[in-house]
Amino acid sequence: FSRAGCEAAVQQCLHAGLRLNDEDKRRLVREIVEERTASIPGEDLHVLGYYEWLEGLERGIAAHHAGMLPTFKEVVEELFVRGLVKAVFATETLALGINMPARSVVLEKLVKWNG
Repeated sequence: FSRAGCEAAVQQCLHAGLRLNDEDKRRLVREIVEERTASIPGEDLHVLGYYEWLEGLERGIAAHHAGMLPTFKEVVEELFVRGLVKAVFATETLALGINMPARSVVLEKLVKWNG
């Protein structure tokens, strides 16, 4: 997936109403996210698309790519390892040096355009 493709895939899942977490897990996700992002000013969170990102995380869905704020990527990784995010749409950067417990991996394409 491209960066835009990762975000678009998450949006499609959200618009379809997909929910992979029950209410208890949703609350736990919110607690973790709020703790990890507490140092980011509220006006910055709005610009960064925080509330839409949080909605996806609460539902168990996330994007992961190099264009994300490092804190956001780290939260996605932590929640995935803890089983609180069940579907991650990612670029190839996810495979570089990150050990995450995925049962299945879907590759959009096997060839990457390099300009």
